[in-house]
Amino acid sequence: MVAALEMTNNREARTRFDDEGTAGTVCRDFCFKNGLVMRAVGDTMIISPPLIISHAEIDELVTKARKCLDLTLEYFNGGKL
Repeated sequence: MVAALEMTNNREARTRFDDEGTAGTVCRDFCFKNGLVMRAVGDTMIISPPLIISHAEIDELVTKARKCLDLTLEYFNGGKL
């Protein structure tokens, strides 16, 4: 099982960040700080959970991923690491 989340600086236009790879690195750092392992490939976040993952673990994974993506958005809107 593999999933990828492509980050963009404009959802409608689907444009990339000016400094490609920076958003992925920032998001990866938030993931590590929040107990989630996601790999950044440019500005794409890759996750590969085990095939024996439970429903509760999937819920936890999605909750942590959403938190880290929200923190990344906040960072690029003027927040800090």
